[in-house]
Amino acid sequence: MEYPADGRRVRQQEPTRVATTPEQEDDEKPPPPPLGKRCRQLTEIAVHALLDLVDEIAVNGMVGQKDIHRIAKAILAGGGPLASVYTHTEQKCTFAFHRAAIECQRKDTFGRIVVEPIVELLDQPTGLERKRLGQFLAAVRMMVGEEIHEELRTEAAKIAAPHRDVEGIVNWENFHADPATGQILERVLVSIANSFRRFDARRDWFLVVMNANPSAVSTGSTAFVPLKPEDRAQFAFTESHMARVLEALFASVRRDTFASDRLRTFSKRWNASPEKIFGPLFLEVARMHQHSG
Repeated sequence: MEYPADGRRVRQQEPTRVATTPEQEDDEKPPPPPLGKRCRQLTEIAVHALLDLVDEIAVNGMVGQKDIHRIAKAILAGGGPLASVYTHTEQKCTFAFHRAAIECQRKDTFGRIVVEPIVELLDQPTGLERKRLGQFLAAVRMMVGEEIHEELRTEAAKIAAPHRDVEGIVNWENFHADPATGQILERVLVSIANSFRRFDARRDWFLVVMNANPSAVSTGSTAFVPLKPEDRAQFAFTESHMARVLEALFASVRRDTFASDRLRTFSKRWNASPEKIFGPLFLEVARMHQHSG
């Protein structure tokens, strides 16, 4: 059996085909699969290598079956230039799988919105230990309220959907730049500011929650996993830390950040000015700074 250079078998008699229009042929083509991008790229490289080698040895557009098999076996062996291609692809896939494994743990898109303003304070001596993020997000949930919290979590997941690539990885930079995430953060900040109206009581409660240092974490209704000493927070969360966290958390709603259009929109949405909603909290945070030196 002989093969032409384009790899198709030469048949003695072609089966009868029903004539179709170009539009019909396009309709019959299945959509490209959404996953397996790197596998398809590697396959394309191997197929192109096969076709190039077939073209080189073709005589009058014909290639012997044994030659086709010989070339295919050489490509499968992965020698020559293909060796570096396979190695490079393996490295990219390893990195992609590692990244995907990490991203699978980052399912709390709402938490990402809330933590983004304080990310520079994480694991800083004057900021917030990363190991206390669980307490911080729990405090936010309680101040926002369970019903609103669940609503915002659902909304955050919807916002993240168009920012995922074909492998499901979220482009976090684009996600945080989405105006809709700013609206979620605004709702959270308004709720927190309102919960701090009785500042002294809420401050004391917040410090108790933040300094909670559980010895185990729950994995079910009756199941707990003990935390190793290195997995627990090491330092106390003080008023000084609290002042810096609140200052960073509310930085986007300070009066000097509001342009006229944003100010009008905010005031209409909440039926109050930013100064009225956030002003008392900013005064208390300033006093905490003075008190803590």
